[in-house]
Amino acid sequence: MREIHIHVSEDERGDIVSILDEYDVNYTVISDDEGGAIYFFPIPSAMVGSMLDEFRSVEIHEEAYTVSTKAEFVETPDFVKLSEKYSDHIQQLAKSELHAKIREMQWPYQLYYLGTLLSVIAAAAGLLLDQPALIIGSMIVAPQVSSALAAPTGIILGDWDLFVDSVKEQGLGLGAAVIAAAVFGWFVRWTGIVPPGLSVMSIELIGVRLAPTALSTIGAIIAGIVGAFGYTTEQSTTIIGVMIAAAIIPAAAATGLAIAWMAPLFGVGAGLLLLVNILAINIGALATLVVMGYRPRWLGSDSSLKNSIPSGRHVVTYGTIIVLVLASLGTGYLTAMNIMYSQTANQEVEAMLNQPAYSNLTLTGVQTAYGGPVLTSTAANVTVTVSRTSNTAYSNLPNTLERQIERRTGRNVYVTVEFTESGTANRVDSTDTSDVNRWVSSRDFFGCSYVM
Repeated sequence: MREIHIHVSEDERGDIVSILDEYDVNYTVISDDEGGAIYFFPIPSAMVGSMLDEFRSVEIHEEAYTVSTKAEFVETPDFVKLSEKYSDHIQQLAKSELHAKIREMQWPYQLYYLGTLLSVIAAAAGLLLDQPALIIGSMIVAPQVSSALAAPTGIILGDWDLFVDSVKEQGLGLGAAVIAAAVFGWFVRWTGIVPPGLSVMSIELIGVRLAPTALSTIGAIIAGIVGAFGYTTEQSTTIIGVMIAAAIIPAAAATGLAIAWMAPLFGVGAGLLLLVNILAINIGALATLVVMGYRPRWLGSDSSLKNSIPSGRHVVTYGTIIVLVLASLGTGYLTAMNIMYSQTANQEVEAMLNQPAYSNLTLTGVQTAYGGPVLTSTAANVTVTVSRTSNTAYSNLPNTLERQIERRTGRNVYVTVEFTESGTANRVDSTDTSDVNRWVSSRDFFGCSYVM
């Protein structure tokens, strides 16, 4: 529920009354000394947007000031019927309310950058320790939700200063996060806190962030959709910030660690994952706002994109839009190429293991590093995990897979095959005739490098 306070001049009082009577809204009016008046009236939250649009249609909005507050309890003759009428409507915020909410949720820039640096360092530590709990904690303190939702909201509302500031904040914040993670990684590596010879790509939580995938992109888009829906419908937003940060902070930390470990392909893949995720969140949020009915004001018949941009801000606004379009096209192309490479590698591995010679092997996973266009001949890592029911070595399998993947993809790759064995032993206890099954497992690693 909302209580609206609107102050109008004497000439506009008739328009206000006619609109309120048309919607069967009960109101209280207090006149001032100059003939104007303040109208107080409660309405359902879902009705605020249409009511404000009615006021603008009779040009009341330009001269009046309007305040909307939450109402805990309302008892008027017609409010129950009014509530029933709008009970099946999604209680989304009006544009003015959304604008105010987004502005209010923005962090002061000092706290924003400090929170970003602290959260990415915590995430980097969690990745190196392979501890999900520490990574989740870093997401909770991350402030990225404020800037990630501000850019699409600025586009919808025609607040181009908000849009430009948000894009700049996202770019600078994530750039600083990558640098902070790189410095932290270099520090813990060269001071001996972690072994200098540690292969970061062998850590499980880092291995899943080697490059963008179709599923990771879908997850980032959903984060943007959930964020926009949550902040426009007054749903609980506590977890939304964590979901958005989950797509950004660990990827930024992984990119910084790749720099610290001087792993170029890992750095390219993790950096691309970071760019794809942040763009996907913004695009998902923007699409959700449009679907929910937030039509951009500058698309109206009496306005245009050029006219909606403040004087003196055309160059920076158009420049920001062009950069975002180019970034979206570039990351989209690179992501598509990497997804195709990953799918091809998966298909080749599956086809090979389906041959009769490998009937004792069961494929359990394929992990591919970034395999899109690069300016280096560094071999891309492909890790294949299989389980086997015999002690056969299959020592030629890595070489065979490597040749097949390179033939299909045209990329120089390094294939590692991890074998997991399992067996069952039966033991009959002297006091219990039931069988006891014990699983014994071991893992072997075979790796090779083949340069075309």
